[in-house]
Amino acid sequence: MAAEIENPSPLGKWEKALARSYWWVLIVGILVSSILREPLGFWPSLAVTAAFIAAIALVVARMAAAEREARLARDVERGLIECAIRHPKALPGSLSSRWEQGFAEVNNGFIKFRPLFGEMGSPTGHVREFSELSSHGLLDLPAKRPAGLKRSWKIAAIGTNKGDLEVATGEAGLTLLAGKIGRN
Repeated sequence: MAAEIENPSPLGKWEKALARSYWWVLIVGILVSSILREPLGFWPSLAVTAAFIAAIALVVARMAAAEREARLARDVERGLIECAIRHPKALPGSLSSRWEQGFAEVNNGFIKFRPLFGEMGSPTGHVREFSELSSHGLLDLPAKRPAGLKRSWKIAAIGTNKGDLEVATGEAGLTLLAGKIGRN
């Protein structure tokens, strides 16, 4: 039987709204602009529409960020972290040398990783299992942050049964990893 991991907590309504914002921003912009064009004129209606859309987008982004933090905290309590992994000793340019985003279930002695696919960030695909874990500490971030990593993430080097592995995750994920993996 193939290895499985727990499913992450579902996205909240504000996170879904933010992910689908391309459509509703376009529709709201066209609607507001067409309503305001006659009383204000073209350029003032365009300026008011841009300000209105920016204000709504800012509110939705803040609400989504709060939901996301709460969701990820619930996942960490269950031993599940949002992360990206890569194999640092893989051939340069190969898929294994690139950062792959996904979710990892961290338990004593093993990590199960499932990559993310799709716009809503649902983990699907083959689960990879790593065992015989040993921590090599935190790594310095590269001068230019790789595209697959989020801003607040840090990189931990881990030795596994399948070679060295680099795991990039947030502070809560690093704390969980440190608690579950022995140090050399």
